[in-house]
Amino acid sequence: MTDRIDLIRQNPSFAGLDKIKGKVADPEKDKALKDACAGFEAIFIKEMIQSMRRTLPGDALFKESNATNIYKSMQDQNLAENLSKTQKSLGIKDFLYQQLKDSL
Repeated sequence: MTDRIDLIRQNPSFAGLDKIKGKVADPEKDKALKDACAGFEAIFIKEMIQSMRRTLPGDALFKESNATNIYKSMQDQNLAENLSKTQKSLGIKDFLYQQLKDSL
């Protein structure tokens, strides 16, 4: 009786178990995905900040010029990047990472 029946391997719910066990996340791809998700969140936050800034009536202290617009854009970009790197961010990067990590 050398032919033993392997009931576990015949179970349809375990059909892809070997594929799942063999799938190890590549640390470089995982880091790249996390960075991409954080970058997307930074872009989203920057767009929100710029939309909020457009609702303000204007700046009484400084006149509107191309230089101030560039400075405000750079300031918004820096703020958005710093906000997206914190643990208490909007959560978009975490949501995207959870949705996309299985596709690696």
